[in-house]
Amino acid sequence: MLGLKPVKDISRNLILYGALVLLSYVHAENFRTHAAKVIALEDSFSKNTVQATVNDSIAVILPEDTTFIQGIEINIKVPKVVAEWRDSVAWSLYSSVTPKPAEKNIDYNGVRAETGTFDSLSLNLLVPVDKNNTIKKDVYSHLADFVADKRDGFIFLRFQLVMKGVSDALLNAEFNVSAKPILIDKGIITLKAVSPEGTQADPYSVFLDGKQVDSKAMAGKGILTDTGNHNVSIVSDSYRNELRTVTVEKAKTTEVNLSFRDIKPIVRLAAPEKTRIFFDDDEYTAPVEPFHTTQGDHTVKFMVGDYEIVRSVTVSNGRSYNIAISMEALVNEVED
Repeated sequence: MLGLKPVKDISRNLILYGALVLLSYVHAENFRTHAAKVIALEDSFSKNTVQATVNDSIAVILPEDTTFIQGIEINIKVPKVVAEWRDSVAWSLYSSVTPKPAEKNIDYNGVRAETGTFDSLSLNLLVPVDKNNTIKKDVYSHLADFVADKRDGFIFLRFQLVMKGVSDALLNAEFNVSAKPILIDKGIITLKAVSPEGTQADPYSVFLDGKQVDSKAMAGKGILTDTGNHNVSIVSDSYRNELRTVTVEKAKTTEVNLSFRDIKPIVRLAAPEKTRIFFDDDEYTAPVEPFHTTQGDHTVKFMVGDYEIVRSVTVSNGRSYNIAISMEALVNEVED
């Protein structure tokens, strides 16, 4: 198909196009598109597609929450006729675009940030929206040289005919354009802690993999961290220390749920049913539910019929104790 065009005409068109591009890099330009297409991404895992023709524009609208997004991947399936008319259609990425893209708007002003032409049946554009991105170049994609401003809330792409004398088939050919977020390899850990019933939460410290983090941030929006397994420790003078191991998934939020437990020692008394048990001055009848007591020395007495066992026990805050009576039947062979 390319052979149908005189080499001189092709060269002249490309030279004129190159001059236009160089000029547009320096100054903002006013331009009109044939139609404005919008790809709205609802969240970090969205992928949507539109069809566009030569001289159309495509705006990829970012989700409201871009915490996990470091770029946008735009895949363009190029019509065969466009690929055959090599370098006849240009693509351009713009910055500082006004007004905000919408299907009803076809007139725009913006700075051409990067441009190229189509010479194959597909093009994969990787557009960073974060300066500290980890997006890697590969042989199958084109990594944009500029970083789009995430605060704009969109990526603006324009198609433009740059060669005269093309066929009607090319002018009416449809590009299939899809977009999806490029995600960081991180997730968020949040903490939901409940104080003992009837009490207000006392201060506590949170450690993530041994390093102290902001407990208010952890209990609020959460802490951004690498994917994989992590240890979350909660330390307090008022409650028992807690340790949880959690798995953080890419671009997801993992919530750690726990109920604070009173720091007072917990005592469990184990004895045969209906055994009378005296813990200091308090009397119980087995079975006995676990209960809190005070730190220090205590006396425990078990009474089974006329059989009585007395023991002293010292308990400490933050610890649990099982106190059980042991009764054994001893069988010995004896001579008459």
